[in-house]
Amino acid sequence: MRLHLASVLILISSLLSVSRAYITDIKVVSCDPNHACANYPGYYKIPTDLNQGVDGASSVFLHYKEDDTQEPITELQIVQGDNHSHIPNLAKWNKVNVDLNLRLNVAEAGDDKSLWLYYTKDTSVSKNPVTSIIVKQGTSPFVSAEYRRIPVDLNQDIGGFHLYMYYSQDGPKHPITAITAKQCFTSNCFLDGWERVEKDLNKGVVVGMSVYLFYKREPTEDPVTDVVVILNEQTPPQGYNKVDVNLNSILRGDAIYLWYRTTPPNPDVLRDAIQELAIEFGKHAVTPYGWSKIKVDLNSAKEGKEGFGEPTFLYFRKGYKELPKMKPLSFNENGEFKILQLADLHFTNEEGTCRDIPVDMDCKGDATTIEYMEKLLDREKPDFVVFSGDNINGGGVSDARAATFKFAEPVVRRKIPWAVVFGNHDDENDLTREELLQVMRRMPYSLTQRGPVDLPGMGNYILKVFTDTTKAAAHAFTMYFLDSHAYPESDDQDGYDFIKSEQLDWIIHSASTFNKLPSKPNAAAFFHIPIWDYHEESNTNQPIAKLGDAREQVSSPKKNKISALEAFKTAGDIKVTSCGHNHVNDYCLEKEGIQLCYAGGAGFGAYGAEHLGWPRRAPRSRPGRERSMAIYP
Repeated sequence: MRLHLASVLILISSLLSVSRAYITDIKVVSCDPNHACANYPGYYKIPTDLNQGVDGASSVFLHYKEDDTQEPITELQIVQGDNHSHIPNLAKWNKVNVDLNLRLNVAEAGDDKSLWLYYTKDTSVSKNPVTSIIVKQGTSPFVSAEYRRIPVDLNQDIGGFHLYMYYSQDGPKHPITAITAKQCFTSNCFLDGWERVEKDLNKGVVVGMSVYLFYKREPTEDPVTDVVVILNEQTPPQGYNKVDVNLNSILRGDAIYLWYRTTPPNPDVLRDAIQELAIEFGKHAVTPYGWSKIKVDLNSAKEGKEGFGEPTFLYFRKGYKELPKMKPLSFNENGEFKILQLADLHFTNEEGTCRDIPVDMDCKGDATTIEYMEKLLDREKPDFVVFSGDNINGGGVSDARAATFKFAEPVVRRKIPWAVVFGNHDDENDLTREELLQVMRRMPYSLTQRGPVDLPGMGNYILKVFTDTTKAAAHAFTMYFLDSHAYPESDDQDGYDFIKSEQLDWIIHSASTFNKLPSKPNAAAFFHIPIWDYHEESNTNQPIAKLGDAREQVSSPKKNKISALEAFKTAGDIKVTSCGHNHVNDYCLEKEGIQLCYAGGAGFGAYGAEHLGWPRRAPRSRPGRERSMAIYP
């Protein structure tokens, strides 16, 4: 059997149960602000000091753990002082006994300014497992629609920076029962007792106010079962409730009002009622799986079109649609598994631009990249697709969530399994890598995972390809996905960051387990930024074998004492690595039995060499079931 690696790579296909990691424990650590706080082994440390900017305060950090042998946490809340009387069934909640506002001159028992984090695992309180917790700075930071805000400033009444905690949950939600809107002079726009739909409906408008939608979920109220947008003098539907705030403020363009219907509950109504609302920016936004789009630009100037500011659209989700089941990745009857690697797509949520194209080329930004992707997918018919970083452009993106739906849509529509590693540009816009990962883990056919929470970075994980689709199938090929990070955190280091020793030790440990299998499967490793060893220097007197084009210098971390290549050699199973980052390199060079490969660049919105006669490209790879591997440009 053979493995082909070019822009296409090979994988395996029995129904695949995608790993779902849930948070199962929380610890809060405090320490002297002049010393580093201890880390809990096996826990992820949120890197934000919860007392950031507070004079005379301890440093406080939140850690959480994922353990698939433990029950998940299902709900969170923060209480100030001893004011926990509003928590029903307090005995069902666990209190984290470290004051989030811990100050050096206040006893550990706290005072009326103290903040206490409570969590529960009781499914009578909530059945929705918590998948992520983040902390963001500011009164109204950008945050993904997958998250809920805990409406307590973590530095409330003690100075310091404004910090808020957000968390994400899986599963069907309680129906929405009421919707309203509010106009504000700033983005610091909230309503007590209401959840806000993130994103200003009037974003980009020079003259006007910020407008936000809000909703409630009240178990004793009738659920919302439909939402419509009415323009100008259009006739509203009967039996609907009007949200009496013009969403297109102030006195410009269309008068836009939202109307919604509630229905007395019964099992069918509760199942199909509206559970979530979200806003997407962008004229060509993709409708997420299980959602519906209202096709009226909420910034429209005339009859729902020709907007003043950012093209803005409302989406709603009725009921809860489970993701499609997938078969495990496996070799086909010919012993082949084809992988297509798409590198450096540089998508936006807008129309996008074109760079470095021939003067006679009719290029239409992201649409041209999509057309190229579709031709590749239909020609190669891969079993698996790897998006190897810088999937989203570093600028010109106002909605990274919408850009994520956009870059994956051609693959999702063809029902092809796919996975992602992050590049240095993906999180340079409104969302963090953790938020983007929460978006992707809810998308069809995505096998993207966070990986072990105690490893540096986001998205260190393993996927296995099996010999066939039978119950007796053996693990025949391994794919490692690594976060190659972006830029160094310390000022004394320039260039790019490097893959950390903890990540490499994890690969070595994982490979030692796989190497004990009778099949001893081969492996490939995917990451975005090349490791130092992609330079053509040799540690021996032997010439380096190279195939493909090198049209630019290797942009890697500087050479350092941590050698990824040495770790890959120690692992023993990795026969090929493949990266992106340098868009006009598409070569493979062999070093000490490992092929170090570039994927080229596939996105027309990124720099390239098409204007010099070197077209965009993507590699294909086919790992073989019989420990062979073929790579194609």
